[in-house]
This record gives sequence, C-alpha cells and structure tokens, in this order.
Amino acid sequence: MSIKVENLSFSYRQPTGEEVEALKDVSFSIGPGDFVGIMGTTGSGKTTLVQLLAGLRAPAGGRIYINGEEITAKAYDRNRLRQTVGVVFQEPEYQLFAATVEKDVAFGLKYSGLTHQEVTARVRWALETMGFDFEKVRHQSPLALSGGEKRRVAIAGVLVTKPRILILDEPIAGLDPSGRDNFLRLLTQMNQTGTTILVVSHNMEALAEYTRHLLVLERGRLLDSGPTREVFIRLQQRKNGFLGQTTAQRIATRLAERNLALPATVVTYADLLAVLKQELSGGGQE
Repeated sequence: MSIKVENLSFSYRQPTGEEVEALKDVSFSIGPGDFVGIMGTTGSGKTTLVQLLAGLRAPAGGRIYINGEEITAKAYDRNRLRQTVGVVFQEPEYQLFAATVEKDVAFGLKYSGLTHQEVTARVRWALETMGFDFEKVRHQSPLALSGGEKRRVAIAGVLVTKPRILILDEPIAGLDPSGRDNFLRLLTQMNQTGTTILVVSHNMEALAEYTRHLLVLERGRLLDSGPTREVFIRLQQRKNGFLGQTTAQRIATRLAERNLALPATVVTYADLLAVLKQELSGGGQE
C-alpha cells in the first residue's frame, strides 16, 4: 500500500505553556511494498510522525493518504485504518496484559470475524514467526517471560492482524546483534510478500543494510529523503554529517584523514570490506 503525506504539521503545548512545533510542513511519498527507514536525533519528530500515520493523532495541518484515501478526513472510518496499519511502539512489551500469551496475541483479532480455529491458526503463525514454539508458550503468562521474549510476543500481537502497512518505532533497541539481525531478516521476508514497512531507528547500520528508502527528520522538518544509499552519501557531505553516518562511513573518514581516500559510495560494512580488499590487493593503485 502506498502512503502520501502533504504539508503535514503538528504542534503541542508543554506544561509551561510553550507551544512546540513537532512537525513543520513535511511532505513525502512511499510506494506500495517499500521498506523505509525514518531517522533523526531525539526530538526531531519521528514518533509524532508515526502516531499521525497510524491515525492516533490529528495533524494541525496537511493531509495523509493511504492507497489514495485521505485518512485525515473527518469522514474517514478509523476502524478501516486499524485493519490496514499495524504499529509497534517503543518498548511494546509494556502493552502486554492478558493471562496467557495466546490470549494476548489473539486480542487483535477479537472483532475480525474469524472462527476460533482460524484465530488459533493465525496466533500460531504469528508466534512461530517470532521464533516461539506455540505449544510451549501458548499457556504461559506473558509477564513471566524474559524482556526479549515479551517484546517478541508484543510484536506477534501486531503481526497477527497481517497489516498491509507495518510501522515500527525503535523495534531493535536493546536487542543483541543476533536478535537484531534475525528480526530485520523477518521484516525483509514480510516486505518481500508485499507488506509496506516503515522503521524508526537510531541504528545507522540497520537502516543502511536493510531499508531501500530513507526519511531524515531534523527539528520537525524533513531534512532529506530518497534511496537509502544516496541519502547517507549526502548526509556524509554535510557539516553535521555525523547525524547520519554509519560506522563504515566514520572509518572511511578516519582513513581519509590518514591519506587513504576511499570512494564516497562506502556506506555499509560490506562496502568498506570490498574497497579495502581492493586497496590491499593493489586494485586501487593507478
């Protein structure tokens, strides 16, 4: 499903009475089945944008279209939006509440019209997708699980509805490298089946390696957008380039300071290893 945002703005008032512009005239388009990263410093408006796309807040100005329909229109049925867009917020494990894992994950299907057997099959699929043994975990209390397991159960509770658009706010924060890569591979598999995915993250490497397009927010404005590699290269050229530098780019910068200039196309570890191998083998000599 496609997403189109036109001149989106949002403000909120702090307890002191000061009004803060969280988003200012933001516009972009996301094609059907795209895999998009959203990044920016703390306070740049990332979470606010996610909440607006999910229909959880109404913008002060601008419009949001999903598959050509304006979800910001007063007449739009928000129930349809909930069936289309799944959202995983930061620390989703704190959203767990049911007596068993199975009931918690099944909650999102309460008004789906599916039969009991169909619900059970869908819950099994969601939990197994997140790496659980369904029969072992279904009757356990979600609150008795480890922190990482709680997060995976909470995400299963979103996946179970099979949303056509999946938005995740810092989903890999706190995961170990193996857990991070496994989860990102899962998102890639979902994306390959047609799910449009948006991921908010501070993890530059994850965004560089897995997303196809990137949105960069700064102080509520859209600083840059486009194909992921191109955006990272442009950010590298800015004075505040460290806002969006991957580790590979930082290493390339340090090497350039020591008279080993590498191509500007170095963004990921794979890029860095490839050009260093070429340099060491003499391929970079004229």
